[in-house]
Amino acid sequence: RRLWLAAINRKEWQPSKYTRICSEHFLQGQKSDNPLSPNYVPSVFAHIKSPAKRRALGSLKKYEARQAMKKKKREESSRHEAARSLLNLSAEVSGSVFVADGEETEKEPANNDIIDNSKCDAMCQTELTSENIRSLQFECQQLRDKTFALQEKLNSDILEQASLKRLQDYTAIRCKASP
Repeated sequence: RRLWLAAINRKEWQPSKYTRICSEHFLQGQKSDNPLSPNYVPSVFAHIKSPAKRRALGSLKKYEARQAMKKKKREESSRHEAARSLLNLSAEVSGSVFVADGEETEKEPANNDIIDNSKCDAMCQTELTSENIRSLQFECQQLRDKTFALQEKLNSDILEQASLKRLQDYTAIRCKASP
């Protein structure tokens, strides 16, 4: 609203809540809700000189070109993603591969989840090597073991505190718990 009031540029004018702006004051004939659009703020007024109007029209053309480019990039990336998905799907579905002489042979079942770096091709979407993956799996297992050990220690400490409290309640002996 502040930008609109600045664009209207009337001296000592206070708009009411019923004040409206005609669509004639927008470059495309209607307002836009996109703050990046030149139609977000009205810019066609009688008090604006011709060069300013030409600049506004130029900015509108640039905006439209940017929007068209963004749309084209989105469509292109979605096409690439669809093609990549189809390639992955066809690689998963096919149970056999063709050898150079045209004979069909059975693929050996792949029961390892680690892809050897020498076998990576265009369909491989990670740069992790087998060694990196093994290292990460080893680190993950160490963290799981450590978490399990800490959980066991916590459970034993809780059990020990509960036993100590019961002992104190039954015997009325007060002793300090060691940290």
